[in-house]
Formats: sequence, C-alpha cells, structure tokens
Amino acid sequence: MVPGLTATERDIRASLGFYPLVGLVIGGLLAGFDWACKGLWPPEVAAVLDVAFLAAITRGLHLDGLADVADGLGGGVEPERALEIMKDSRVGPFGAVALVLLLALKAVSLFGLTVHSHWEVLVTAPCLSRWGINVLGASSRYARPGRGLGRACVGPETAPSLLLGGATALAASAILMGWFGAILLISASAWSLCMAAWFRRRLGGVTGDVLGAHAEITETLLFLFCSGLLG
Repeated sequence: MVPGLTATERDIRASLGFYPLVGLVIGGLLAGFDWACKGLWPPEVAAVLDVAFLAAITRGLHLDGLADVADGLGGGVEPERALEIMKDSRVGPFGAVALVLLLALKAVSLFGLTVHSHWEVLVTAPCLSRWGINVLGASSRYARPGRGLGRACVGPETAPSLLLGGATALAASAILMGWFGAILLISASAWSLCMAAWFRRRLGGVTGDVLGAHAEITETLLFLFCSGLLG
C-alpha cells in the first residue's frame, strides 16, 4: 500500500476486475526480463532469475499466502484450528516445504519454456492466474467471522469483476495463444471453481491468504502444463 493512501472495501472490490490486466502487465515484464537474461546467461540461470523476478515484482505477497495456507492445512484438522494457524505470520515446516516445491517447479517449467522461446506463455499465465482469483473469490464465501483483509475480494458482491476480468483474460489468451489459450482459460476457470468447492468443505470458505496461494499455484500449474505440451 502506498504511504498516505487508504482503500475502502468498495475501492478494493472495484479493483478486482483489473487483476487480470495487472497480471498481463506482469507477464509482459517477465517476458522482457527473460529475453534480456537469455542474452547474458544460460537458460537455466534465466529461469531461476525469472522466478526471482516474479517474487520481487509481487513483493512475495502471494508466496506469503501460500506458506500460511500450507501451514494451516497441514497443521490443523479442524477448520477453526487451520484458520488460527494461518493467522500466524511465522513460516512453519509445511509452509517451507510448499514454498521450496512451488519455486522449484516454477523454475523447471520456466526453463522448458524459455529454451523454446515460448514468450507468449510467460505473458498469458500471470494474467490467467489473476483471473483465477476473480473466479475463486466470486464463487466463495469468506471463511473468517467478521472482517478481514481479504473480505472485500470474496463473495457474490464481487461478481461484477468477472465481466471486465473475464474480457481481459479471454482477449489476452485468444490473441496470444489462439485456441490453446482458450483451453487454458477454460482450465483455469474450472480449476478455480473446483478449489472454491474444496475450500468450502475444508475451511468453510476462503481468506486473502487462500486467494494469494491460489494465484501462485494456478500460475505454476499453467507454466508446467504448457512446458510439458509445448516444450
């Protein structure tokens, strides 16, 4: 958050439709960064630097959510206990393992993509992973009682964001990747709906940490899927 500026729940909710556009910008910057790195270092190094770039440009916000969710799910059987653990800012063993695995998988998949110059995937995946936040949030309820930092991003009142976010995701995936991009969009949407149903059963809903973790996992799965089929 910018010092001196505050955002209301209404402001946050209004910004949701721009999440895929933000992802598209991040993806474009990633593709440019990857191109520059390949001119200086081997593709293995470029892939690792790509991962570091993604973590830096997002300030590790979604990675922090991933660690919290992994600790909560791994350490709490009951939903109340899992949500309590997720509020702890310290990284536990489940969170550490989740971070290492995800970053390793992302680096390996990016290596396969950068070797074959599939820059369009680097642009599209961050866009569709943010679209996944839109779908998961709109199809879920907030898991914690009362208010929370992620409350404005969850619930049926966020549904209007699906119009702008969906239009951005559809245009980007279709223009950059054609029919294969449409498959990725449908897959990301279906995956997000499935996760909404699973978290409803497991935690009673989602939190801001869950939304961030979902973005990271979705992005990594898209990179893996594309590197396997296109690499």
